[in-house]
Order: sequence, then structure tokens, then C-alpha cells
Amino acid sequence: MIYYRDNVIQIDTWKGAYRKIGMCSNWTICDAKTGEILLTASCIWLMMNEETRRLSKFPDEVRSELDKHFTNTTMPVVAKKWSPRDEMSIVDHVRNGIMPRWSDLDMNQHVNNVKYIGWILESVPHSIVENYELASLTLEYRQECKMESVVQSHTYVMVSNNGKIGDYDHVDCKHALQLETGGGEIMRGWSIWRPKQYGNRLGLE
Repeated sequence: MIYYRDNVIQIDTWKGAYRKIGMCSNWTICDAKTGEILLTASCIWLMMNEETRRLSKFPDEVRSELDKHFTNTTMPVVAKKWSPRDEMSIVDHVRNGIMPRWSDLDMNQHVNNVKYIGWILESVPHSIVENYELASLTLEYRQECKMESVVQSHTYVMVSNNGKIGDYDHVDCKHALQLETGGGEIMRGWSIWRPKQYGNRLGLE
């Protein structure tokens, strides 16, 4: 469905506990008039010790304060990870030389995690972006990215039949952001793309 300026949407959000080291935030966006759900999203937030850079439990006083605002919630479903047993080959598309800007940094001088979504799209083939729309996205953050980092964006397109799309009803992609020096993985992700509602679709590049 395409929405215009005069459409009104409703946004609902709630939070719940995630084990002893984090919390889960959830969102639902729907049509305010019909109640039709347009988008759902979930995110897991973890506590980290600033000195050791390791995951840490919430202090008891913080947990007791947060518990007042938590609701019983279903944990987000993590997308299926690919394995060597998958019966499809993978085509790698790479975008090199991505560098953070000052405006990309948060208060801790790390790249804001929202920026990673744009970096992922840098390596998605144009034929997918032009003919498909993003239907599902799962991101898993692996380590921090700082101002001096130089990043590679990889999009691995799941295909079959010697490079042709295996299923025109959707396209599955795996993503990775890696440091060009050392090759450390900053983030990994999985996406599903569905055909756009207008225009002709072309084959993958």
C-alpha cells in the first residue's frame, strides 16, 4: 500500500525484559483509520561495561526501576541463518572504502547503529533496489565502529541456475559490514525483498 501526506498512522511501542543483560523494544505501525498493520519491528538492547567492553548484567537498582515499565512480550524471531547445506549458490556484491563522518557518531564516539542500514544498501545490486522493496530485515551487531574505521559492505544474493534468480516472488540476501584492515566483522544481517507494486522487474545484474 502507498501512503500519502493526508494519511494518518498510529505508532504503538512497548518494552520487555530480555534475560538479565538487556531489554526488548517493540513497535507496531498501523493505519489509524482501518487498523491495518503496516510495519512491525523489534530490537534487543544489551548492557555493556564501558571499561571492559563486555556484556554486563543490569544493576539491581536499574532493573527494579525498569521492571515497572516492562510488559510481557514475545521475543523477536531471528531470521534463519544460512548454512553450507543450503541448495543455492551465493553471489557477492562489494562496496569498498566506506568511511564514517562526524555526524555519524554518537555520544560515545562510535558510529550510530542506524547508520549501518544505509551502509548495507550501498552494496545491494541496483536491479534489486529498482525492482524490489525491502520486506524484512534482521541485523546483528558484532562490534563497535569508530571514526578512523574504513568499512567494506558485502551483500550476498542467494541465487541458483548459474546466477539467475531462483524465485521471482522474493529475493533473499545476506549482509556483512567488515573492517578493511584486519577484516573484523562489525555487523551481519539478513534481508528479504519482495516485488514492487508497480513497474516492470528486470533480472539480477
